[in-house]
Amino acid sequence: MKADKIFWGLVFVFVGTIFLLENFDIIDFSWRYVWRFWPLLLIISGINIVFSNSKSKSGAVIIAAITLIALAFLTFKGLEERPVENKDWSFNFDNDDDSSTSSKNLSNYSEDYDAKYKEATLNIAGGASTFKIDQGAEKLFESEIKETKNKYFLKKTDTDSTVVLDFRTKNNKTTFNFNDEEYSTVKMKLNNNPIWDINLRMGAGEINFDLSNNKVRNVSLKGGAAEFNIKLGELYNDVNLVAETGVAEINIDIPKNVGCKIKTNTGLSSKSFKNFIKNSDGTYQTENFNTTTTKINILLKGGLSDFEVTRY
Repeated sequence: MKADKIFWGLVFVFVGTIFLLENFDIIDFSWRYVWRFWPLLLIISGINIVFSNSKSKSGAVIIAAITLIALAFLTFKGLEERPVENKDWSFNFDNDDDSSTSSKNLSNYSEDYDAKYKEATLNIAGGASTFKIDQGAEKLFESEIKETKNKYFLKKTDTDSTVVLDFRTKNNKTTFNFNDEEYSTVKMKLNNNPIWDINLRMGAGEINFDLSNNKVRNVSLKGGAAEFNIKLGELYNDVNLVAETGVAEINIDIPKNVGCKIKTNTGLSSKSFKNFIKNSDGTYQTENFNTTTTKINILLKGGLSDFEVTRY
């Protein structure tokens, strides 16, 4: 057997097994931490090329052994327990002075709300970070960041009833630099009054967006190795969500009484669309899609990703 077939066979078995175990909640695997070791893929691919034309059994054994060792290492890193501070760290928008060590790396960014703003666009760009949107804000935009080396800036541009917010790292890079100390935890709140368009571009990390109380029109998500958790509401009649990922886990929650259609353009990805009907053209939709006024259209693009859409 050729070495290249062994290599890809082991990789596919590895990815499929991880997705399957995650789907049954047997393991909690973190692709974002694994992706920091992406040079291993180059090394294995290089070794695979060296032995690709070899007909000897020794070549096949070598590539199989190296691949198994590398995948075992990635599995260990993906399952390794992480600090819980990012998950349990909560909002604190108080202006009180706090000289404690825990507040030294906190940064606040905000923009005041004006009743003239009917439409708002939020552009988010960051490298290795955890992003969260939770509940509403009295201001147009509020954020609190626990940051290390990733420094952010916020820029506002408004014209009449439209406002655009650019919220990104100062170096404007979304490169794959995944040392633990590079991670930032970005927590945001959005005003509930405007109609929002949200665009997120990131390298790796995790996002948890609860947009159920916001009038959201468009959501665009682009990421490498990441975990996306999105909750949409029913406050806008025609919602469009596009997710483009590399190796990622995407979970989208939508209301039961909202019609939804899903179009997928994926490679070796797993899909779970419970209570959706598959159409002849390969799309999926809810039974009430043609009868409801409020609709959500979802486009999923990914390589090795796990897509799940659930109704609540």
